[in-house]
Amino acid sequence: MCKGEIAFKDLKMLALDLDGTLLRKDKTIGDLTRQTLHNLRGQGVEITLVTGRVYHFSKHVEDLLGFPVNFICTDGAFLRPVNWRQPVFETINPQVTKMVLKTLKAHLGSVYLVSNDQLLSYTADPDPEIRSWGFIINKHDFTTENEARIKQVEQIIIIDQAAKTRGIYKALNTVLPGVELDMSPSLKSGYNQLVIRPQGVNKGSGLRTLTEILGIDIAETVAFGDWLNDLSMFNEAGLAIAPANAVPEVKEKAGIISAFSNDQDFIAIELQRLLTERKIIA
Repeated sequence: MCKGEIAFKDLKMLALDLDGTLLRKDKTIGDLTRQTLHNLRGQGVEITLVTGRVYHFSKHVEDLLGFPVNFICTDGAFLRPVNWRQPVFETINPQVTKMVLKTLKAHLGSVYLVSNDQLLSYTADPDPEIRSWGFIINKHDFTTENEARIKQVEQIIIIDQAAKTRGIYKALNTVLPGVELDMSPSLKSGYNQLVIRPQGVNKGSGLRTLTEILGIDIAETVAFGDWLNDLSMFNEAGLAIAPANAVPEVKEKAGIISAFSNDQDFIAIELQRLLTERKIIA
C-alpha cells in the first residue's frame, strides 16, 4: 500500500530497525531478506542497522547477515561506520544526568544509565525488561561521585509501574524544562519506560550524521521501521516503509505500508517490488 506518489532517486543506503522489522519474532532473519540485502550490498548499497539497542546487543546481527554493516545504536547516540575501529558517541549533558540522579535519589532502583555501551544499574536485581536493551549490566553506586561515568552517558532509561513513571515524568519535566523526555509503554504490562537522550539526538539525527560521514545524499536512503522511535528516521529518509505489524503512528508516516510483517520477509518483498517497478535503482 503506497501513500501518494513515490519519487525516488538511486538507492544508496538501507536503514533497518531491528526488533519488529529486520528480526523476526524468534530474533532470526529470513533467508529471502538476507539474500536480498546481500545482493544489494554487492551492488554498492550501504546496509545500516538503526536500533534502540546498545551496540553489544546488536553486533551479532552482522553475523546473522553474513557481511559487515554500519551501526547506529542507542537511538542515534552510538555510530560505527563499517570498518571504523572506534565509534562516535553522543552524550547527555553531565548536569542533566546529575539532576536526574538527584531528583530520583529515592527511586534509583528504576534508573539505568547507558555509558560507553554498558548498562549501569544501582540495583543488583535489575528489571528483566532492561535486558531488551542490552545484557552487559553492571551494578554501580550512583550516589558516589564519578565524573568519568557522569560525562559518558549516552542514554538514561527509567522503567517502573505506569502511575509511578508518570509521577517521575512530571518531576523531571519541572526540574529539567526543555529536556526531551520520551515516555512509552513498556513491553511489560502495566509498566512504562521513560528515556532521556542527548539533546537533539535520535535515530534520524544518527542517520543524517552517518550519511554525511559516508558522503551519501540522505534522500537516497530507504528506511524500514515499526516503532515510535523510528519516526525521526522516517522524517529524514527519502522513503519510509513500515511492516504490517507497525504501530499506527508509524504507519501514518510511512510512504509504503507493507501487507506483510517482519515474520514474512516484508523488507525483501517490498524492495524486490520497487526494483522490479524501477521505483528504486541500485
